[in-house]
Amino acid sequence: MLDLGWERSTPIIDIKTEKLKSIFTEYDNTLSVTDFSTIQLGCKNSNFIVYTNKGKFLLRIVNKAGFNNEIIAYELVKGKINIPNLLFHTTKDKENIFVYQYIKGVSLQKRIIESNQCDNSLLEQAAKAVAMIHNTPKEKTIGLAEWDVPLFEMWYQYFLDNPTVRALTGVELRERIQRLILDKQEFISEIDSYKSFIHGDFRPANILIDEHDQLFFVDWEDAWWGHSIADIGQFLRYRKFFNDTHINLFEQTYNTFADKKLPDNWLELCLFRDLVNPLQLLSSNQDAPFRNADLINIIEGILAYWDY
Repeated sequence: MLDLGWERSTPIIDIKTEKLKSIFTEYDNTLSVTDFSTIQLGCKNSNFIVYTNKGKFLLRIVNKAGFNNEIIAYELVKGKINIPNLLFHTTKDKENIFVYQYIKGVSLQKRIIESNQCDNSLLEQAAKAVAMIHNTPKEKTIGLAEWDVPLFEMWYQYFLDNPTVRALTGVELRERIQRLILDKQEFISEIDSYKSFIHGDFRPANILIDEHDQLFFVDWEDAWWGHSIADIGQFLRYRKFFNDTHINLFEQTYNTFADKKLPDNWLELCLFRDLVNPLQLLSSNQDAPFRNADLINIIEGILAYWDY
């Protein structure tokens, strides 16, 4: 539920105490590492809680070869929304290494699952924060790395033609997807008109709740200049946890703080834009039966919205 049981796409790094000590000595030579533990959430990067004589820290290790805008994104949103303080950054052995302030709390994902819904006050915080992210002026995002991607109108067919996606979806499901895409072609240009700086992975798993029920937003490596609608679609992906009151509250709060308001059909645009994400993930050819089953369910849910 809420991608909690997905298999990792890369193994967690088997970090040694000596490496930890080296990293933290470089950050602050008065720190002594006493212990560490692995954070199991996440599919790509390795995250650890590191215990020291000066308290806990979050250590985050990301493959340097991949697409990563974390440092630039951090600077763009710092002071505008709640994010853990970035205390130190370095590169070692083809890895990006980040030391962050440790936030004591739980993920919004966990809270939603336990409550079987999203608390209104938390939903309002998320809607306000994503609006503030999207308000970032384009001229300030010039330093962001960009994917070399085809035009958006080609994305759906590109992944539907992928052999792995074809094998996992089957003929009947793929035909239903293609009918929906053909019937909703007008959505593509409309989605393209809502572009901004985006988080890129704005899921409840990447949002922390501290002891005072304040939200903190983490995991910024996928941030880029993209579809604003994509962030919202990711957040609201598991519709069973968001009723009509939640949807209306999200729209009202977002539009209160956003420079560019949502259109009347914003939820349909979000669902349609989010359809490309499970297709892309299915194309990875990863041996991940739990993840793939959930991705198929996400696709089925989107199709069911329009009775396809």
